[in-house]
This record gives sequence, C-alpha cells and structure tokens, in this order.
Amino acid sequence: MTKCSLSDWQAENLRLSAFVVDVIEPTKRYFWESLIGTPPNEIRRRPQQQLIMEEGPFLSGRLCVEVANNRVDWRLLPDLNNPSRDLPTVGPYDDLERDFRELMQRWLADCPPVHRLAYGSVLLLPAESLPDALRRLDELLPTVRVEPEITQDFMYRINKRRDSRSDIEGLKVNRLSTWAAVQVIETRIHVSEGDQGTLNVTQLPNSRGLCRLEIDINTIPEFDQKFDRDMALDIFNELVDIGNEIATEGDVT
Repeated sequence: MTKCSLSDWQAENLRLSAFVVDVIEPTKRYFWESLIGTPPNEIRRRPQQQLIMEEGPFLSGRLCVEVANNRVDWRLLPDLNNPSRDLPTVGPYDDLERDFRELMQRWLADCPPVHRLAYGSVLLLPAESLPDALRRLDELLPTVRVEPEITQDFMYRINKRRDSRSDIEGLKVNRLSTWAAVQVIETRIHVSEGDQGTLNVTQLPNSRGLCRLEIDINTIPEFDQKFDRDMALDIFNELVDIGNEIATEGDVT
C-alpha cells in the first residue's frame, strides 16, 4: 500500500550522473546549448581540473551541467536569486520528476557512451511539527524504532542492493536512502539604523517539521560494461522508478 504520494514531496534538487567510457575534453563539448537550444547564462571553467560548468534557468529553477574527465552531472536546483517559496525548493516533486526525466531521456539518447549511471534527489515533506515529521518517518520506516514522542534528532541511512530488472547479466543497483527529521524555526532579522548598525535576530514562536529524504540510486561501480543508448535509457528509467518507489513506499526490501 502506498504510504505517501509523490505530490506530497517538494524537490530540493534532482540529479543525473553519467560516467562516460572515454574522457571528455570539456573545452570541446557544450552540452547545455545542444540540449536546451539556447546558450547558458553562465559558463565557468577550471582548466587545471579539466572542469567546465554551464548553467541557466529551466522550469522553476536553474539547470546546471558539470563536465569533468569521465563524469557528467546534470542538476536541477532552486533559483536562490528569486525565492518564491518559503523553503529552498524547485517545486512539487511529481511535476519536476516527469519534466526532468523527459529532459534527461533526450540527453541520454544522444550522449557519449556510458558505463555507469546514477539518479539522485533531495525531497522535503512538510509537517506541522517535529513530532509529526517523526510520525511520518515511523510509517515510512517500518523496521526502525523512531519513537516520535521522545526523539529529538533523527537520521537513518541504508543501502539495499538489488538485481537490475534489465536483462544485463551481473548488473546490480545500489538503493541508497538517507532519512531525517528536521525542525524549521522561523526568525526575524533587524538591522538598526546608523553607521554601525546592530544586528538583532528574533526567534518567532511558530515552528514546524520536515521529513528530508536523500536518494542516490546507482549502478554498482564494479560493473564496467558499456551501455548502448537503449540500455542507458532503460537503466535510467529504472533508477528513477526505484527512487519513486522509496519516496512512496518507504524503506522497501
């Protein structure tokens, strides 16, 4: 039985990591424009590290691609320059997961050959209070004794490896999830007038809770067989589906 809906979660960020077969010369590959169709707003280079980063607005946040040696990371992040939410999130996870998945499918259909993939996300589930957040985690983590009424700090991390559902012999998937309960305390900051203004921070009486779920679903590093593009697409979809299963069903076997 589903314990949580994807629409209940807010996405702090989403990520695809691809480990390519051959080292990429970052000055010769510009992934952003070829995928999005317009130049990125920002390009940063670190020649000594063979690193290039391209970034620009996408959906309700900002999309960043980082290329270094044989690794490519795509990340959908909040736009911190235009905060439109009370939490640093990109938006509802169910909508963003669909759009991000479609975008990464387009990239994987024309990307360099890869031998390892990973899908990651950080999700937030709002609650009325810290005990309420702990009660939600108690439902999502049936094998863990959370004790919501007396627990003040909670973090739980587990990796449950599973055979891939693909027909690729020997391919296994790491299902790493990190669960935490957080208390959000609102504050008011006031700077007094004058050349040497005094900073005053006041804690407001209202507070609330959050469940925080960090997901990292990845093919095991011991497997080094090259994926063709159809295989890469199938594996990526499997990784996203596993992440969604954890977000809705909790710590499943």
